[in-house]
Amino acid sequence: MKFDIKKFLKVNISQKDRVIRVIVAIFLLIGFYNGDFHNWILALIALALLATAWFRFCPAYLVANFDSNKLQPPVGS
Repeated sequence: MKFDIKKFLKVNISQKDRVIRVIVAIFLLIGFYNGDFHNWILALIALALLATAWFRFCPAYLVANFDSNKLQPPVGS
């Protein structure tokens, strides 16, 4: 089995998807800070959402062979 680095580094998250991920992460972080600090799972989920939004790559999308970026037309056209 050959590892394809170009497929791994391909952007697979659209702009809408990024915005939704950031908004959900903000709400999760607010819930974390306003609630008990023992609810650290909210912070971990929020950090994962922020990381995938920042890098525009979601490993779950790669496994599922899904690409929300191709649903939008190119910016230049």
